[in-house]
Amino acid sequence: MAQSLRPQALQRQRLFRDMSVEQLADAVGVTPRAVRHWEAGTRTVGDRAFGRLLEVLRCGAQDLTGREPGTENLADLRRDAGLSTEEAASALRRKRGAHGLHISAEKIRDLERGRRVRGWMWGSPETLGRVAHMIAQVYKAPDRVVMDAWRRSRPEDPLPVLPVRRPRQPSEESMAVWRALNKRQRTYLTCIFRHDQEVEEEQRQARLVGAEQRPAAEWRRMTLAVSASSDVVGYTRIQEGLRAAGVHDPGAGSSVAALERRGLIVVYRDRLYVDGLGDIPRTRVEMTRHGRAVARAALGAPREAGPPAPLLSLWLWKIMVRVARAGAQGVDGSLAGRGPHYLAVGQSPDGRTPSRGFIVLRHPDGVTHGPYRWFLTDSGRSHIADHLDAYRGLYPSIDTEGIDESSG
Repeated sequence: MAQSLRPQALQRQRLFRDMSVEQLADAVGVTPRAVRHWEAGTRTVGDRAFGRLLEVLRCGAQDLTGREPGTENLADLRRDAGLSTEEAASALRRKRGAHGLHISAEKIRDLERGRRVRGWMWGSPETLGRVAHMIAQVYKAPDRVVMDAWRRSRPEDPLPVLPVRRPRQPSEESMAVWRALNKRQRTYLTCIFRHDQEVEEEQRQARLVGAEQRPAAEWRRMTLAVSASSDVVGYTRIQEGLRAAGVHDPGAGSSVAALERRGLIVVYRDRLYVDGLGDIPRTRVEMTRHGRAVARAALGAPREAGPPAPLLSLWLWKIMVRVARAGAQGVDGSLAGRGPHYLAVGQSPDGRTPSRGFIVLRHPDGVTHGPYRWFLTDSGRSHIADHLDAYRGLYPSIDTEGIDESSG
């Protein structure tokens, strides 16, 4: 069942936002008396009101309940969305994939409590995957989070099979923008886009080997040109691409300005110190999301799809394998990188999004003091058992021999 609100936590969040009882009540749509009851612990908070509290107080459910990220079940996700079982069922019935499922509040409650959901169609993993995907849309949660919550709520059931994602077709709007560019502007946008993707791949590879990560705001800003003789400073990587494409005077003039006016790139101008020359003007560029969409549509370069929704990226799977291999010994608590933010109970990538809850930092079994170490949780072991074959096919370079035994 969804965990209850902690009265002192609610009062602390209200005071932190500098809100009176009356102001909070008005924002949530209840009476001041109801808020006082909640803060005194004499009345429970309804599902709809709970979702409104999270929205008004701009906090996560863990801030009000003490529930740790990475432990959410289906009832938790529904309540975080501010929906009663009746409201959730009504919203799900309106989804395109709900035909023939006869979704009701009773079926939602059965689903959350691990009970058999009546109806012959509900036994199919493909149908359950359709339901899980619709729940993700209605609760405004990622598919992977719903799948994890489903496993915690219904550990004995077959795993739902999510619908296969259809590749997006290039939008006519993006193609219209591309057609409006002249040949030189298209060449500039193409070269900037390709360098943007190269830098992104370099950052991805650095993350895989555990290198220190730079903020995207830094590496997304790429040097286009420096105002000095090429005999002294050479050409930038973007300029080299432009020259290879037949642009032999690759500067930062009218073509760049035209791309910026259309919202395809952002231009930054600063100064760079060069030995023997001193401070010289530099032009840097950063692609906007709109610019990437236009370039992808025109060049037939689809967005990196990543692994299927329930599965982990390569770098997170490597961490899972490492912890699984450690078994009862666990992994050193100083596990480097941002992996724990995405994988660990009690962690969260952004302070609100649930982590997967697949690893936990604790003392080894039978030990009450000393250093903490990383171990798999029950959710982590279930995830490996459910998807090990898929991972072996997706990431064949990762040695997983014996991992099913060590993580069992």
